[in-house]
Amino acid sequence: MNNLRKDIFMLNKNSIQPLYKQLMNIITQQIKNGTYKPGEKIPPEPELADLYHVSRITVRRTVEELCTQGYLIKHQGKGTFVKSPMIFRKFESQKNMSFSESCRQNDRIPESHVLSFCKKTANSVTSDFLQLTSDEEVFFLERLLLADSIPVIDVHTWLPTRLFPDFDPNAVENGSFFEYIKNTYRCTIAESSRSTISVTAASPDMAKTLRLSSGDPVLILDSYMEAPDGKPLYISREYIAGSRYTISF
Repeated sequence: MNNLRKDIFMLNKNSIQPLYKQLMNIITQQIKNGTYKPGEKIPPEPELADLYHVSRITVRRTVEELCTQGYLIKHQGKGTFVKSPMIFRKFESQKNMSFSESCRQNDRIPESHVLSFCKKTANSVTSDFLQLTSDEEVFFLERLLLADSIPVIDVHTWLPTRLFPDFDPNAVENGSFFEYIKNTYRCTIAESSRSTISVTAASPDMAKTLRLSSGDPVLILDSYMEAPDGKPLYISREYIAGSRYTISF
């Protein structure tokens, strides 16, 4: 963990620049050159104080400033970590919904892992939107979407079995869900498809899946997808790590 070497980066106590700013520059440079990777824990404050022969107050101010600037993030009881660069997604229409595309636009490597896939009975909200008959079932698909191996979105999708027969979850393991349904089922998503967004606090299970702390902010994006003729296609709910993803409208 001790990557910040005092024989390379020395603080100049005779400089007019405050010590905390000098230390900020050192840690920032280490983050930018990859010495510390996104999601990696930095040394605790007492260790940094000993390493650079400064007070803990100086180190504490350094860390607080870097947290404010978005370089670091504190997790209570766990320590201070390098904050993952956010992924930005322009939400002008449903055509901008691809996670893979968002990653590529932000120079990140996308991954997709299937966590669960089964056939089940839909609840009343899902059943009403998808216009299911009383005996119809849906495929439930849960995927974890990652950027540079860091979890970003836990997405739940409900698909009518009659519209997506023989749906193959293996096809979306490390692959694009949108490309798969477009090419396999000739699905086109209408501009009229609607989405709603809300905010919640991460539950223990949600935090474990997204590698967050319980109580961290999580965005919930509910999307109701329709075909150009207005017929419902499927419903999805995305649990998004708020510290790693930004949606602009």
